[in-house]
Amino acid sequence: MFAAALAAAAVVSTASSQVRVMNYNIARQQGSATAISEVIAAAHSDNSVGWAKPVDLMFFQEVPSSQVTALQNLVNAAAPAGATYARATFSSSSQEDSASGAQCAFYRIETISEIVSGHADIFTGASRACDRWLFSLNGYSSSAARLYAYSMHLAAGTGAAATRESGAVAVRSNANGLGAGPRAFYVGDFNVYSNTEAAYLAFLASGFGQAFDPLGTGGWGGSSNAIKHTQSPRDIQTGLVGGGMDDRFDLHLATAQLLDNEGISMISGTCRAFGNDGQHYNLAINAGGNAYFVGEPSRSNALAQSLFDASDHIPVLVDYQVPAVLSATMMGVPQRVIQGAPVSVTVRVKNVAAVATPLGADELDYSITSVAGLFGSGSGVAPLAPAEAVTTLQLNTGVVGLAEAQASAWTLSEAAQNASVDLISEYTVISRARPSWAAGSVVTSTTIPVSVPQGGGVQDVDVPLHNVAWTTLQSRLDADFVSLPPGAPVSVVGTLPTMIAQFPGTLRLRVNPSGLPVGLTSVEGSLLVTDEGVPGEGDGTLLFTVAITVGGSSDPADLNGDQTVNALDLAILLSQWGNAGSADLDGSGSVDGPDLAQLLGSWG
Repeated sequence: MFAAALAAAAVVSTASSQVRVMNYNIARQQGSATAISEVIAAAHSDNSVGWAKPVDLMFFQEVPSSQVTALQNLVNAAAPAGATYARATFSSSSQEDSASGAQCAFYRIETISEIVSGHADIFTGASRACDRWLFSLNGYSSSAARLYAYSMHLAAGTGAAATRESGAVAVRSNANGLGAGPRAFYVGDFNVYSNTEAAYLAFLASGFGQAFDPLGTGGWGGSSNAIKHTQSPRDIQTGLVGGGMDDRFDLHLATAQLLDNEGISMISGTCRAFGNDGQHYNLAINAGGNAYFVGEPSRSNALAQSLFDASDHIPVLVDYQVPAVLSATMMGVPQRVIQGAPVSVTVRVKNVAAVATPLGADELDYSITSVAGLFGSGSGVAPLAPAEAVTTLQLNTGVVGLAEAQASAWTLSEAAQNASVDLISEYTVISRARPSWAAGSVVTSTTIPVSVPQGGGVQDVDVPLHNVAWTTLQSRLDADFVSLPPGAPVSVVGTLPTMIAQFPGTLRLRVNPSGLPVGLTSVEGSLLVTDEGVPGEGDGTLLFTVAITVGGSSDPADLNGDQTVNALDLAILLSQWGNAGSADLDGSGSVDGPDLAQLLGSWG
């Protein structure tokens, strides 16, 4: 039945760094060892508070030295997949062994580490000592992600109140010695009978190590408080104490720093007597059925039976949230961007603390600050991953050159890991492309002469397209679209040139003279050009005229096609001086002296 109940339990995630704490008086293991292992296994899968996760810290009372190894075996046998437990520093003496045994702690190595130098023994009377351990949360570097844990078994019996008080005072004195604001909790079998007992009040007294009771400081006697009781789950006495559930001997108290919902902090409402459904006052925990797991009677009854067989106490379970973990990324910084382009950059922040429930992580209060190359800032509360908070910044694109976008994401959330993250990305601001028909200067309009003998066939004409004075800090140039009149005897051949840099691209035009009259036919067109495909890209238009002469002179210097090179052609050349045009006889991209020499050489 117990195995079936475990199979029905919620799936346990072993990746969570959220902290679950258990303290359990196992009565010198006089009960069933199998039952003890079953109780520990059930604690790992307890989802009565809304989620399940492996226990991270286990504190056992009444553990004689001779039984430590056996207890270690029970802990290992009950461990879920992916969870491994190490024994914390163990100390005992012959006197303590004879007085029911010492305190023994285990921690889950995937989530917790022990700082051995923090261990101490504190004499509490009745031949017993309280153990103090210092644990740190794996993955966190802040000293605020450390916990002092005190486990104790104070003197038992109604006649030992004074001894319990002196023991409590000794423990408090040690905790006070930790200085202001200690993150500490006190667990164990306190053996106190009421909320007015001096030992209990000693823990609640003011001072650095002042404890607070998560269940409140009101009385816990009687059936109305049955949900708080931890002793005894048995109604028969066979070495183990019987008498039914009527005492709250086992406590979990914590300092204010562990109850403030900041950093590592107890999750409200999670302190519970494990397996106690509040319906067994003065009864055995398994009497008449148990309803601890709501709506799961078989699972509840299996746990109750294990508690009955294991010990004369039941465990106390508590869940703690862990500090936030900041993750920040900057997105949207382009490698190249046109000068003056409006560019939005996003900084995405999320809390990547590994938890079993959103309640298991402290909130991540974050701020974003622009450091260089950016304008703007932001702040807020980042959600748990995979959700994220987004802050939009503006990229500075005002100055041409290599630049650096730098922002800082930071948090003041207590003990948060990655409290500050620098976000850096390089980018280059470039100037606009300079489209031109000429190589040396920007020429936006040109005439392209084409001479075709009467009856001649199709001719292809290559027209150079320049990006004037290109450097790596200037946009490359793309030719995007050629516009020509419908039915024009001119068309585009092949693909348009793109990414034009220091070398010109070629616009290839095809002239089909079929049906054209003898003489000059002019076809006007335009070329749409754009910057390379980067943020801020712009466009422009270059104009051209294809001057088609059918049956004209075969001499290119006959610029007007009248079959004679004369003053009329010279006038055309001079009108185009220094620019690109039909008089660029040598194809240099500019009408200049060599073109004049060629024309004069053809004179007449």
